[in-house]
Amino acid sequence: MQHIKHLILSALALNILSCGFLEDKTKGNEAMAATEQDTTAQNAPADGYIVTPHVAHPKFKALSAAFETQEHRFEIDRCEFKYNGKSFFIGDTEEKIIEIFGKPDETFMPTHKKVIYFDYKALHITIKIDYKTKKTLNYSHRFRDYKGKFKLPFDIVLFRKVPYQLDMTLNEFMELSDLQHGSTLKHDTAAFYIINEQICDSKLKTGTGIGSTPNYHSTGVGHVTIRGEFNPESTGPIKNFKIGLK
Repeated sequence: MQHIKHLILSALALNILSCGFLEDKTKGNEAMAATEQDTTAQNAPADGYIVTPHVAHPKFKALSAAFETQEHRFEIDRCEFKYNGKSFFIGDTEEKIIEIFGKPDETFMPTHKKVIYFDYKALHITIKIDYKTKKTLNYSHRFRDYKGKFKLPFDIVLFRKVPYQLDMTLNEFMELSDLQHGSTLKHDTAAFYIINEQICDSKLKTGTGIGSTPNYHSTGVGHVTIRGEFNPESTGPIKNFKIGLK
């Protein structure tokens, strides 16, 4: 009988201890989950991603200084664009564009007559304007084509406050910022795009294309080749920047 009492008391003690352990473990898990949520909330920007320049990069200071000495200085940010310190925006009127760049060298209109294009040949800029509202829809700055780099009166532009020298590959440019393949930069077969970038105006959402052709691993030779996965280690120079309404 005494032996049975000892067994019952031991069982009760183990039960009490295990309940306490489970309660403490549950509280610990809840606290850990709350901490993880707090950390996630802190790390994830509420309004979207903003490119951060790596100003400590060895090339950054020299490129930025060289940019400031240029006769033609272009700054292409998320919401505001500048030419020699003069600001313009997607949605500005054609009068504002002419005030900054002067009259275009050429204007042309598609057959549907819904938009008109202003072309500035020496700077290799094309601006698309709504034919009815006369407001800017798209800004495109071209630096090269399949033949190579254009003859331009400048060598560096600021993109998201990061200096891009026109001979750089996309990867070389990315070293000057926190842009990373897959996490902050996506691509299709023709260009790259910033992921979840913070918008300027909920009524005027814009998107940005970085015109560098993605490279892929491939197998086979000659006409019999199979395109494999994207190769993030191999990128070409940036051919253009395009910003416009989504």
